[in-house]
Amino acid sequence: MEKNEHKIIPFPHLSELLMKKGMEAMEGKNYKEAFRYFDQGIQMEPDHEDINLGLALSLVELGRYQEAKEIVKRMMDQGIGDYFHVINIYLMILLQLNEHEEIAAVIEALFDEDQVPPERVESLENLLLMSKRIVGQQEDSSQPSPTEGLPIDEAEVVRILEAGTIEEQLYILSSLSNQNIRPWADALCQYLIEEKHPFLKTLVLSLLREQEVNRTVELNKFGQRWTVNIEDLPKPEETRFLMELQKELSEKLEHNDPIMYEQAMEMVKRHNILLYPLNIDHLSIWGKAYERLVEEAYGLVSDEPEEEIKGILEEIRNLESITFPVI
Repeated sequence: MEKNEHKIIPFPHLSELLMKKGMEAMEGKNYKEAFRYFDQGIQMEPDHEDINLGLALSLVELGRYQEAKEIVKRMMDQGIGDYFHVINIYLMILLQLNEHEEIAAVIEALFDEDQVPPERVESLENLLLMSKRIVGQQEDSSQPSPTEGLPIDEAEVVRILEAGTIEEQLYILSSLSNQNIRPWADALCQYLIEEKHPFLKTLVLSLLREQEVNRTVELNKFGQRWTVNIEDLPKPEETRFLMELQKELSEKLEHNDPIMYEQAMEMVKRHNILLYPLNIDHLSIWGKAYERLVEEAYGLVSDEPEEEIKGILEEIRNLESITFPVI
């Protein structure tokens, strides 16, 4: 057999098709499917900017931060893609990995090279300050303090919670997850009744619950205002909303079409984080609405939805339109 007979000739433009399919899956928040498309695409074009970024971001959404970091680091080293955009994603991943020493080094290099767009100067300066303080406390952990492990001073935390950008608030709340939060308990409880991003409010509730801050707090979310006892809250992953919809969708979809079930549950999990700890009624109807949405995505239904799910479909689409905060 001649050598040429062993060559594999890809279909023309296959990598572009894989990228397009991956982007569509990302837009539909089907991150495992997106990863599969981008992973195939990168085998064909390892230096393709959009395929690399898509692969990294799909890994981030799947919680596989170390793998995402390696891809983005290679892009930086090889000059693939827009320089600042790639570094921005790199910083997001480092924040998730709590690699604050590396965050500080990257930001300082950006300022030294005059690579920071004017509109990003303030937020990066705040991130640099926070990371330096965390690194300093990690190096000098022998000094006891009533607020041991504070990333920044109390007044600065309060300032950011009250008036900082969404990015700054995410930085601070992510950092407080490893700190004693009691010095800021009042500010965190006040945060819950103000007009803030629902994802960040869930993060605050989780912080208070995990550190057993035994308080009754007022909460304002999605136009509803009510009182909850932190001690009585379930874990976000154990809400009735999540557990009952998982059971409902498993019975309807999992055995007949596991991919559709997986995609429906990815939506449910995202919306559970936003809605927590709202008590949602009529969950069987919500289950029908989620089933309808994934069927629509596959072109399996084109008729008008049942009257009982129309309002819930609108609520779900509104939840899908809420962008989760990133750097």
